[in-house]
Amino acid sequence: MTEPVPINRVRVATDPGNADVFRLLVEGIRDYAIFVLDPEGRVITWNPGAQRIKGYSKEEIIGQHFSKFYPPEAVQSGWPARELALAKKEGRFADEGWRVRKDGSTFWASVIISTLHAPDGTVSGFAKVTQDMSERRRGDERIQALNRELRERIAQLDESRRVIELRTLDLQKLSTRLLHIQDEERRRIARELHDDLGQQLAALKMELNKPTSSGAANELVDSAVASVRNLSYLLHPPLLDETGLRAALHWYVDGMVKRSNIQVTLSVTPAIFARLPRDIETTIFRLVQESLTNIYKHANSDSARVEIDAQPEWVVVRVRDYGKGVAHATGSRDRTSSLGVGIAGMRERVRQFGGELTVNRAEPGTLVEAKIPLFSSEGETV
Repeated sequence: MTEPVPINRVRVATDPGNADVFRLLVEGIRDYAIFVLDPEGRVITWNPGAQRIKGYSKEEIIGQHFSKFYPPEAVQSGWPARELALAKKEGRFADEGWRVRKDGSTFWASVIISTLHAPDGTVSGFAKVTQDMSERRRGDERIQALNRELRERIAQLDESRRVIELRTLDLQKLSTRLLHIQDEERRRIARELHDDLGQQLAALKMELNKPTSSGAANELVDSAVASVRNLSYLLHPPLLDETGLRAALHWYVDGMVKRSNIQVTLSVTPAIFARLPRDIETTIFRLVQESLTNIYKHANSDSARVEIDAQPEWVVVRVRDYGKGVAHATGSRDRTSSLGVGIAGMRERVRQFGGELTVNRAEPGTLVEAKIPLFSSEGETV
């Protein structure tokens, strides 16, 4: 609180010269109401600052009780007399509160009342200094209002963030569910192609094997059977469910080499490669499948390397080509647009296990790398 210059235990001046200097000092102050009360609280002096702040002229206020400056409820409670009693007891009283001007308007005042003593030590009155602090109070109230508004905005932001996190979690669950449905649908279509259409083509071949059938028709049927079998296996290789990831990858890589003439090297470590959870094996197979397909379509590379490294807590997948590489700057992790939406899907697959997938320039070529945890944060198998 900014306080007026205190007048504490001022003794009545006996030197007329000093009294004149003091009067001139008080008369020259405009920012403070400085006046003297008699022992009963009646106004006996009044400076121009008091007239400016409180609105009363000297002629109007001299002889009036200082309780005129207080709100009615303060007067009814006896607070003005209480202030004088405290000043008399302690020698000084300081307070802030509402005061009333002549026109009835109120202002926030900082008040200091100091006891005046006669030369013999008796109380001869009180000096009162009042400063209008309304502007400062309005500033404080504005700051408090801004702080309240800030707290409300922060609370709203926290709530919005919480809602976004919940929505994000819901979307992640939905994405995971969609990926599972997609995998199951691929299994179903693969079975139908193999068991239904494949069997029909096989029956047709037996009919065509009769002496009356032509050799060209047999060749067409053989090609159709092979295409259906290949399509069925690409949708979901039965080896992935029957014997595991290593066998399925070797089958796929061998087929990729024959179809594309790209020399693909496959490395799976350790030598004794244990079965992983089915969803993780499916994710790794799809990642390799998508990456090699991108190499065939976009990389203009005549060779590629696939590495699968199973560690105690992680499985790391790396697919590297030696072609023209991605078009973005070295080190960027967001290369999805140049490699197609398939990598975005793989990134989502990896993320659902708490892993991370990156796509980076390899100079030459491109390196796709995924790191998938084998255990959850609670130590359970994923």
